[in-house]
Amino acid sequence: MRRIRTILIALLSGAALGLLALAWFFPVLRGAACPPCAGLERAEAGLWVEAEMPAHARAALAAQIRAARGRVADFYGPPQARLIVLACMSDACDRRLGGRGAAAVTYSLGGRSVVRIAPQGLSPVVLTHEFAHTETHARLGMFAQITGRMATWFDEGLSVLISNDPQYLRPGFGPGRCLVPPPAELPKTPHSWARQAARDPTLYAQAACAVLLWAEANGGLAQIHTELAEGRRLP
Repeated sequence: MRRIRTILIALLSGAALGLLALAWFFPVLRGAACPPCAGLERAEAGLWVEAEMPAHARAALAAQIRAARGRVADFYGPPQARLIVLACMSDACDRRLGGRGAAAVTYSLGGRSVVRIAPQGLSPVVLTHEFAHTETHARLGMFAQITGRMATWFDEGLSVLISNDPQYLRPGFGPGRCLVPPPAELPKTPHSWARQAARDPTLYAQAACAVLLWAEANGGLAQIHTELAEGRRLP
C-alpha cells in the first residue's frame, strides 16, 4: 500500500507540475483559469472580454460568435466543442494573454478549447476559422490530435474553407477556388506550420487548395465527416 501511495503521489505531483509549466509558458491558459486576473469580465457563458469593452461592443461580439458557430454547424452539425473565448480590444490586453501579433489562436485538446482573440481578430471570418478548429479537434478526439492523425495543413486548410476566407479563396466551387497551387509537401505538424507560415503569407491559400484537391479525389468535402467518424488518418 505504501508503494502504491508513493506512486500515486508521484503521478499527481508530476501532473501538477506539468499544469504549472503549461500555465507559465502559455499565459492564455492562466487567463482561461482566472479571467479576472487577466483583466477580463464575463460577457456571457463561455465569453470573457476585456473589462474596458463597452456594452454595445460586447453585444456585437456575442452576436458575431453565435453567427460564426452557426456557420461551422452548417458544415459539422451540432457543436461538440466546449470552449472558452477570451477577447481583447486593446494590444495591451492581448499581450497579457501571450499574443504576439496573430489575429486569433485556438488552444485545444480534443473537445476542450480556449480561443484567444486579438483586436484585429474581432471579425466573422476569423471567428469562424477558429471555431472550425475547435469542432475539428472535438471530432478528432484528444488521442488522435496528439498523435497527428490529421496533418496540420489539412486542419488549417479546412478552417479556411469553412470560414470561406476571401483572402485565400476565389469565389466558386471546387479546385477552381484555388488561389495558389500547393507544393508536393505541406507542413504536417503545428511547429513546422508556424515556422513556415511566418515566412510564407500564401501558406493558408496553399493548404485550402490542397484540401479542395483532396476533396475532389475523395468524394467531396462531406467525406471528411466519414473519415473522422471512422477514425481514419487525414489526409
